[in-house]
Amino acid sequence: MRSIRRKVPSFSLYGEHAAPDAAGDLLHIEDIQSRSRKYLWRIATHRHTALSQCVLVTAGPVSVVLEESSASFQGPALVVIPAGSIHSFQFRPDTQGYVLTVNLQRLLSITSPAHHGPIEALFAVPRAIDLALNGSLAVRAAQQLECLLQEFRQPQRSAEPVGSWLACCVLWTVAMGTHAVVQADMHSSQDLDRLRQFRLLLEDHYAQHWPVERYARQLGLSETSLNRLCRRVTGGTGFDLIQERLALEARRRLLYLQSSVSGIAGELGFKDSAYFCRFFRRHSGASPNEFRRRHGGG
Repeated sequence: MRSIRRKVPSFSLYGEHAAPDAAGDLLHIEDIQSRSRKYLWRIATHRHTALSQCVLVTAGPVSVVLEESSASFQGPALVVIPAGSIHSFQFRPDTQGYVLTVNLQRLLSITSPAHHGPIEALFAVPRAIDLALNGSLAVRAAQQLECLLQEFRQPQRSAEPVGSWLACCVLWTVAMGTHAVVQADMHSSQDLDRLRQFRLLLEDHYAQHWPVERYARQLGLSETSLNRLCRRVTGGTGFDLIQERLALEARRRLLYLQSSVSGIAGELGFKDSAYFCRFFRRHSGASPNEFRRRHGGG
């Protein structure tokens, strides 16, 4: 099956191709200048299969594309990129800041489950946040990232846990400071862990159109329990999350692949392209061809 991964490169870090399922190191940090200068300040469209990123722009301009949305800021600004999210950046020579890349699942394994919720909530969706009115958070996060950068440069860093602890501190600070955790605080770590397992399973099987009951069975839950879990945490049912994931992938493929609408429908498990078009309009507010024209995709 032709995949969007053939059009949108998957990197371990910027410009470094990874194996499809490579998880990479636990964490990596660098300043924005060190890598973006090599690419003339433009980081082209790509994704990280198993790595999440937190980009803090402390000063200067940044333009970012996250999936099909775009935004431009003058630092301070924060960009949060969950693993698998398609994104690109445009910086300028005067842009300053940090890029923190983590294997989120491995990083969280060193922390108490009681502290997972806020950080998981931060990475629940791609987000770009203007910190112009939250300068104290930008300063605090920048100080912590600078400490982490200095620790990362130490010769024996791989044998010491300090870097991982500092990375968790940064992400906790950012999560709390941006109020990404308002809803997460209402839910147990067990709920969040089960939802994460559901999303991982969904990532592998969304194109097969599994019913909610089959996902629930794989997770050792009843269909009713899975739907209740999804409603508690996201406000929607398991079926809603399945439909949202299909719609997201449809938008990605319309933007980044040359495939025909009927071809994309088939790749996503729709046997009837007319039904796919109705599905897409219901979730995206436009027909596939209209969406493609508006966003210059294909």
